[in-house]
Amino acid sequence: FSDQPIEVTRNPQLVKGPAYGKIINNKSKIVNPNDWPAYRRDGKRSGVTSTTVPAKLSPLWQARLQTTPSAPVIADGKVFVSDVDAHTVHALNASDGATTWTYIAGARVDSPPTYYDGMVLFGSRDGWAHCVRASDGVLVWRFKDLPNRLIGAFGQLESAWPVSGSVLVQNGKVYFAAGRSSFLDGGIFLYALDALTGRLENSRQVYGPFDAETGFPATEHKGFKNDILVSDGRRLYLRHKAFSADLTDAAGGPHVLPSAGFLDASPQHRTFWTIPQNGGFTGKTSIANPSGDILVVRDKNYYEVRGFPVHRHSYFDPRISGYKLVAGTLRDPVAAKDATAKRAKRRTKAAKTDDPAEVWSADVPLTGKAMVLAGDVLFVAGTQAHFPPRNPVAKYEQAYEGKLGGILWAASAKDGSKLAEYKLDAAPAWDGMAAAYNRLYISTADGKITCYTKSK
Repeated sequence: FSDQPIEVTRNPQLVKGPAYGKIINNKSKIVNPNDWPAYRRDGKRSGVTSTTVPAKLSPLWQARLQTTPSAPVIADGKVFVSDVDAHTVHALNASDGATTWTYIAGARVDSPPTYYDGMVLFGSRDGWAHCVRASDGVLVWRFKDLPNRLIGAFGQLESAWPVSGSVLVQNGKVYFAAGRSSFLDGGIFLYALDALTGRLENSRQVYGPFDAETGFPATEHKGFKNDILVSDGRRLYLRHKAFSADLTDAAGGPHVLPSAGFLDASPQHRTFWTIPQNGGFTGKTSIANPSGDILVVRDKNYYEVRGFPVHRHSYFDPRISGYKLVAGTLRDPVAAKDATAKRAKRRTKAAKTDDPAEVWSADVPLTGKAMVLAGDVLFVAGTQAHFPPRNPVAKYEQAYEGKLGGILWAASAKDGSKLAEYKLDAAPAWDGMAAAYNRLYISTADGKITCYTKSK
């Protein structure tokens, strides 16, 4: 039976680099609100910053990497970015894009690193977690616990227990997960290390659960796949599964939850991003919760790009219908339940459109591949998806494949009205946008990172 224990030999290895013990720890230092120090800016993965970025922009500088870049992270006067398939993390000068340093890992770094207190921390697909000095990229420490078992994935070799690039740093600890699924290779292994020293403070293995009668994986979202960790400030989330800071099981709460994972770059009619009130999947979506291709969230307000409706069968034609930019207010669990019951009784389309959870919606001619809220300006980057008046299929296919470049769209967060539109030479990298110090940064599929600033 598959629920029989799988023995995984664990051997915690802490490699100390030349910068070990040479980082001046400033836990009392106030974090600069203009920084964008982590994937989607914070542990909540909100995609929101208080720094203002004007809608009228022009390019300031552009840098080129070997392969597709991750989203950028901005702090300490630098832009930190993963050159995903080249196994490399780069630090660029935030003022001109010049390379300050590079660090080569042993496998792909699938998402951006995390900046914390003079350190840059990230995982790699060979199962290692890394910490380097932010000023020069010199190794502080690296940690690995699981066997050196490699498999082929995405055209490269990587560990059977890979670690996502974007680790979570909270209260001086770095949290990450190694593995692919709670049902494979002994499951998911969770870790909490001291960020400064790499010392292992806590870990646990999550395997299964399996059906007691058949031995097959349990259904109803009881197991989970690996992904980038999320935090609400108290609990940690690995997709729909909640953990306390000591890695014990916890009751879930609202948090950003992409049904196919943060790094799935191909939204379709069976995938969606949401913020469930109970912390987990409900089995169906509701207008009381977001259900778009990608979203950002500020307090109780969410902003999303909606494309294919979330149904088992969806007949949405974006060439004709286009996509929608939607703003809404998250409902408390009781109100959401009551609203759902009322809609079930009325069973009319109007019951959905007049739901007070939706504040406004606006038609946009592009997909949602990246999204940032900076002050009161909502930036969306994607590929063209609306081709009036003839709606040629060939054009849509070319746009979908990234052959027509991309679009950067700026809209008002107050009402969705268009503020500006820019042509991008290439399609944006998935979720590859950030805002810091009144500037906007975009990673594109042609290997470039472009910094935009206020037009003169």
